[in-house]
Amino acid sequence: MKNKKFKHETAMEHAKEMLDKGIGMAEISNTTGLDERNINKAKRKLEDKD
Repeated sequence: MKNKKFKHETAMEHAKEMLDKGIGMAEISNTTGLDERNINKAKRKLEDKD
């Protein structure tokens, strides 16, 4: 269970980095394995940080 959570958190961090670089949703999904809902969640967290 911990390993799955770690993988998800790592993917979310990668998604935030990719969003910050202006990479598109489809490429982020293909690279990280995250769905659109989780990528949008990462995007909101990134925006809240600013």
